[in-house]
Amino acid sequence: MITHLCHQIIEWSCLKNHSAFIHALDELKKNQLNILFKLTGERDYEKFKTLHPITTYDDCRDSIEERRVREKNSVQFVPTSGSTQKIKWIPYTKEFKAELWRATSPWLYDIYKRYPKVKNGTHFWSLSWLPEEMRSEYRTNDLDFFVGLERFFLKQIMTMPSTAAMTPTLIDSMKESILSLLSKKVTLISVWSPTFLLELLDFLIKEKDYFSNSVDADTKEILSRHDTISAQLTKELFPDLVLISSWATSTSSYFADQLKKLFPHAHFEAKGLWATEGVVTIPYQGKFPLAANSHFYEFLVDETKEILPSWKLEIGMKVSPVLTTASGFFRYRLNDLLVVDGLVKNTPCFNFLGRINEVDLVGEKISAELAQDLISKITSEFNVLPISLLAFLKPHAHYQLLIDGDGSSDLKERIEKYVEEFLMQHFHYRLARELNQLSSCQVNFNTKAMDEYLRYSSKQISIRGNIKLEPLLLVRG
Repeated sequence: MITHLCHQIIEWSCLKNHSAFIHALDELKKNQLNILFKLTGERDYEKFKTLHPITTYDDCRDSIEERRVREKNSVQFVPTSGSTQKIKWIPYTKEFKAELWRATSPWLYDIYKRYPKVKNGTHFWSLSWLPEEMRSEYRTNDLDFFVGLERFFLKQIMTMPSTAAMTPTLIDSMKESILSLLSKKVTLISVWSPTFLLELLDFLIKEKDYFSNSVDADTKEILSRHDTISAQLTKELFPDLVLISSWATSTSSYFADQLKKLFPHAHFEAKGLWATEGVVTIPYQGKFPLAANSHFYEFLVDETKEILPSWKLEIGMKVSPVLTTASGFFRYRLNDLLVVDGLVKNTPCFNFLGRINEVDLVGEKISAELAQDLISKITSEFNVLPISLLAFLKPHAHYQLLIDGDGSSDLKERIEKYVEEFLMQHFHYRLARELNQLSSCQVNFNTKAMDEYLRYSSKQISIRGNIKLEPLLLVRG
């Protein structure tokens, strides 16, 4: 009864932002210019462009480090990884969190209306996991992304206790997460990467004896009848589950399809584009419109390299988002490629195509620059000739460093250790490894390494002569 009442209050509190979002979809230019004025004091978009250049984290890094010292007691700084930095720190000011809530609440309200049974149980959200080495210095949980009354009422409907993300080890967090899923009436599961939920299910089976001794008799009996993850098991364990929300575009589509097969009794909804630096799109009525009343948005057109405001985009354009937000980032470019694939009222909708010069199998964010740096270091350190860092989705997501020539087993092991230590310095790769979303990076010595590379490339490029050797290659199929 209390849970259902809290859902009712949250739905009611979301209504105002949902109405504002619907209005913004109709009056995109007017709404965006109002946001620009609120953030910068400037109403003239053309003047704003002349005053502020396009920025990346490199341009902001020194000022962010100064802010981390100056504002450490008043502002939350959320870690993420970048293309060239091992870690980036994003300021989550009170005003910035309010912007995020203006994107979250229309999505939640839409879910309540389309799937009213989600109000009959708890919601499992997983947003803020950290590698083990950061847990002693940086304490956080999913509720830290919200402010105000919504934070209090969201806490009442959450499946997972707020302490789960702050346990000393990831194994402890996974155990708490699974026990909370097994012990509560879960109606919604919202995770970033589908591989995270797949790994939780895999861990449940691997540690079945532990969980059998920690659950009620009915759940224990269900676990005793299953030795593998199956659709039948998920239906028995989570009979009230209404909806799963996760990434489902680009490389995540393969893993999202696995989730759909494992949970045929629940609906599935793909997430929009939500970076640590800000939100770009939200799912709404089967499309992914711009989160029009959150930040101020511009877009770099891939073909012409022109910067356009959101209200000037046309269907078919391939673009990269440029955000101005209440975190203090002005004209901050994200490393994502989208295509404008429709409209909701007067607002563009997008389809996520992938990271630019980056592979992101499960959220690990490995860039071409990082791969090239690794290849250069391996060449210098071991006097070998690496060809490319290959990313594989199957049979379990992993990377492979392809090296031309022969290599002893001892050399292979030494290089594999070096590569893994290098990659583990990067925040999201380490987290993906610790959560077992990625297997360790392999080294493949091959006397016909170029032929091997071309074989993988030619699956993606129809004209063999057009293949350019790249330091980082996603292997499809």
